[in-house]
Amino acid sequence: MKAFLIPVGLLAVILGFSLWAGRYVELRTEHWSALLENAGSAAQMEDWDSAGEQLEKIYADWDSSQTFFHTIMEHDELDQAEELFAGAFAVCREQDGADFHTMLAQLMNQLKLLAETQSVSIKNIL
Repeated sequence: MKAFLIPVGLLAVILGFSLWAGRYVELRTEHWSALLENAGSAAQMEDWDSAGEQLEKIYADWDSSQTFFHTIMEHDELDQAEELFAGAFAVCREQDGADFHTMLAQLMNQLKLLAETQSVSIKNIL
């Protein structure tokens, strides 16, 4: 009986961690997407200084989660988000509204994909 309980307990811990990690990633990416929308609103009002400051704060928050994210996610997906952040910074410096909104949309889509890769769904299980 004891030999049965240890593996079952270990599997329960792994399942619990997986569920928690998926929810954590989902909450963080939703938070960043909402903040990116605020930066987009600032850019739409031609307040590029505010948009740049908001983008820097979002990136700092994003960067603070990278150690954990790199342990649970594929690095290619995270690298793609990093590239999109870099592109958003470049476009913000150029103060190009159309390209900035396009870059933010792509970045928010990438964040959504990150959350989907960690969610509990049939496509992730199979």
